[in-house]
Amino acid sequence: MQQTSMCRLMALAALAVAVVLLITSKNALGQDVPFAICSFSNAQTTGAPDATLRLVNDGAGGDASPSGDICAAIYVFNFDEQLTECCSCKVTPNGLLTLSVDQDLTSNPLTPRVPHRGVIKTISSAVPSDGICDPRAVVLKLGIKGWITHVQNAGTGKWSITEDSLTNARLGLAEFTDLQDDCANLIELGSGYGSCDCTDRTI
Repeated sequence: MQQTSMCRLMALAALAVAVVLLITSKNALGQDVPFAICSFSNAQTTGAPDATLRLVNDGAGGDASPSGDICAAIYVFNFDEQLTECCSCKVTPNGLLTLSVDQDLTSNPLTPRVPHRGVIKTISSAVPSDGICDPRAVVLKLGIKGWITHVQNAGTGKWSITEDSLTNARLGLAEFTDLQDDCANLIELGSGYGSCDCTDRTI
């Protein structure tokens, strides 16, 4: 038991060092970071247009597939901090993945409570050796960039749509661990619910 705890502690310590080095390094890739956040509103709202999350692989890991492929781990939260869906989507070098907030990111929550507004977090991750991206097992790798459209009520049945780039954020070790653990619990409890969709949309 003590040996298992010690191994886990050493693994977490190594991970902490890797996270710090990756996020604070000033040598390669400038101010690039693996963690980004954004908000969404008026999802699954009658009469409102759909919002769009666009993710690209900037090719920093190489311009050939599959060696340059990167996973975009996605975690969708309701406005009250509850994780509702998670998934991880493969993006090829210089490729564009276009996801619908209504169809891909908020249509399959664990509970019947549909998230109309909330937060989306993304982590740029290496593709595992089996080629299957997994939001429960993330290995940081730079390269994912993104934009999201915001749908705002302009009154009298009208809607305003703007687009912003995702906001780079500091990824703490606790957050890094919690996102994966919470996602694992969500998928285990959901029996199919709680997983978002990686279907590319022509929006």
